[in-house]
Amino acid sequence: NNRILFKSHTPNNNIIINPDSVIISDNNNNNNNNNNNNHFKYTKVIIEDPLNNRDILLRVAKGQKGIYIWESIDGKNKYVGHSINLYNRISSYYMPSILKTKARKVLSYLNENGFKDIKLTIYILNSEILIDDLVKLEQHFFDTLKPNLNMTLIASATYNNGTMSENAKSKLRTERGIPIFIYDVNTLNLLYIFESKQDMYNKLHIHHITLNKCLDLSEFYLDNFLLSLDYIEEFINEDILSLDEIINLITKSREIYKITRQPKSKKILAEFKGNPDNNKVFTSLNELAKYLKGDRATIRKYLKGEGYYRGVWRFKYWQGEIK
Repeated sequence: NNRILFKSHTPNNNIIINPDSVIISDNNNNNNNNNNNNHFKYTKVIIEDPLNNRDILLRVAKGQKGIYIWESIDGKNKYVGHSINLYNRISSYYMPSILKTKARKVLSYLNENGFKDIKLTIYILNSEILIDDLVKLEQHFFDTLKPNLNMTLIASATYNNGTMSENAKSKLRTERGIPIFIYDVNTLNLLYIFESKQDMYNKLHIHHITLNKCLDLSEFYLDNFLLSLDYIEEFINEDILSLDEIINLITKSREIYKITRQPKSKKILAEFKGNPDNNKVFTSLNELAKYLKGDRATIRKYLKGEGYYRGVWRFKYWQGEIK
């Protein structure tokens, strides 16, 4: 019962999925072996060239729970992970600040080899699935795939993760609902764990639309903070802040953000390295980010003069006319 959701315009008989396509298959089979992934009802999504197909990733993974698998095209290198917010979690792998840490085997591999010759497989589960069932399914893939890029082949929930500090574990034990983790994308620190969305509304007075954009679209909050429903092992969590400290930090960051951020309507010139004929002018940061399928916060940093984006683009604000 396979059906093509996105069909490529350049057929290739040697592969099932083309760079701009994804196949979805619904698995409803029963299996007597409870450890088999067929025991769970899931939707399987395969995306090749995931870096340049993040629009597909957004459409299928936004707000979803499930398992994700990074795998090299030759099948020799694999990484398996679970998430209760797939798009947000997978997008974190594209963050240069995380990749450069090489804190895990998978990060070292992706930093060295990039995303060109890799495919992303996602198993999307029912929204009501419990975290313990996600962990069971992750363990199934550990047992069957033997992924070489995972640090351990023993699946565990956030609460039992050996890399989490005792301070963070203690805070999680006292919280109810679905916690929200707030990370500093510059220092790679886990700063605070909020009890729930409502807890964050009450204490930080963040607008619900802003919070949902950060969680669903993986946008950075105030350009400096990553909000996630997942515990991300690549971040440092030696000691989380107190409530007063996180409130003060966010308050100061809001003041700086209001002063330094540029109007969205300001035009941007994108200069292509070595070939001025490829230069383009965009009416806004949003338009530029959409064209390059990139992250707005990352592009904004390059607007401040931090070298070439992806090695070829230099950005600056433009006062001239759009031709």
